[in-house]
Amino acid sequence: MVSVNATASTALATLTVAKSGAAAGVAIKPHLPTGLQPSAVPRLSPAVSDAIMKIGEIVGAQKLDDLPAEHAARLREFGADAAERVKWPVGNEKDFQSTVLSFIGDSWNKLEGFTEALANGTVKIQRAGDVEGLGYEMIEYKLYKDGHQTGTAGWSTMNREFYDAQAAAGVHQGIGSINGMAFYVTW
Repeated sequence: MVSVNATASTALATLTVAKSGAAAGVAIKPHLPTGLQPSAVPRLSPAVSDAIMKIGEIVGAQKLDDLPAEHAARLREFGADAAERVKWPVGNEKDFQSTVLSFIGDSWNKLEGFTEALANGTVKIQRAGDVEGLGYEMIEYKLYKDGHQTGTAGWSTMNREFYDAQAAAGVHQGIGSINGMAFYVTW
């Protein structure tokens, strides 16, 4: 249940009346005194406009009970009563490769063998979700409490056995994300 304040109640009542009139086949026409220009048509009050915008913002949010149980439990810890899963754009492969490389280039140059692998072209950058066996998933939600967005929360999951097996086999690797793009890098 979403808590609705007086402004939102006014907007909901306005929308309900308009919807019920349209459903009954009644055309709602503005009353214009003779001689007034269309630009002089009365507009919605700022409070009603704000309420309609607020309703639009929270439409994508779901009650926590409608989410996977593990996700709902984590989100409740942050005090949320509703949440909306963030969907990051996929982007093209060239932009993905270049963004990740610019992100890791300077910060990873002290990792064993990374600079040499970068120089000889053996650094492999992949989307983490595409690596078979890694089982990587990045999860992020916008959090809501009483109809107001309160922040975001996120975490990731992966198959740690796969990651550890790669390390035991001598594969240098790293995982991370930038701008919602999860990556897995080996060299």
